Amino acid sequence: MLKRLMSDAFHLVFWNLETVFKVTGAWFVIQFVLTLGIQVLAGQTEPGAAPSAATTLGAFLVMVVSLVASSSIAVAWHRFALLGDRPGMIHLHFGKTEGMFLLKSLMLGACAGLAFFLVFLVGGLTGGAVAAGVIGLIVAYFAIPTFIRFSLILPATAVERPIGLRQAYGISEGLGWRLFFASFALSLPFGVLMLLLQFLVQQLSSSLPVIFIQLKIVVLSVLVQILLTVLSISVLTAGYRIAMERQQPASG
Repeated sequence: MLKRLMSDAFHLVFWNLETVFKVTGAWFVIQFVLTLGIQVLAGQTEPGAAPSAATTLGAFLVMVVSLVASSSIAVAWHRFALLGDRPGMIHLHFGKTEGMFLLKSLMLGACAGLAFFLVFLVGGLTGGAVAAGVIGLIVAYFAIPTFIRFSLILPATAVERPIGLRQAYGISEGLGWRLFFASFALSLPFGVLMLLLQFLVQQLSSSLPVIFIQLKIVVLSVLVQILLTVLSISVLTAGYRIAMERQQPASG
């Protein structure tokens, strides 16, 4: 099943690169321009001075746009993979479905954050860093696959067939760790690629213009980020498809 998850996610992305860039392109351009603007504003701030109101507001705007963009991209990609919906050349859609997707994503993130906060709180009360680490590992062993299985509510929301956490957990038996390892294995080569790029930049920095190097790295980093984003979504898509296939014989 792990092999199928990886294969389905990989082929979904790399056989549909045109759709990948349609779904992500406009949102990534907007985020890049906003981030660049924040860097310019931050560069105008006196060293050691508190961030200006414009910089703070801009950073908040970047965070909001990032959340909206991630939901829009994920919904569009899930719908393309599961329903065959094809996005337009410029995809900047955010409606009711994307809003529900965002709320459920935030809910899952908050639950995960609260769980690990409680772990470290208990660890701190019972013996410090070592106890917190041991308890954290134990909880992570059970929490990671559980939250990943809960995450099947997201593709279900994207295709407007919402399910609850209990149902998502029930239909995803045996998928938790497999989804985790599939995401990790597919992401690892891109992480190595980024490290190699950084190494090459250090080696070439003395022989090439700095602006040329920075431009190349920015372009490559954006491409890697796009592929990583869509690959992680695709693993969840593949898991949801497998879970739904399991339900078909029972319903038939």
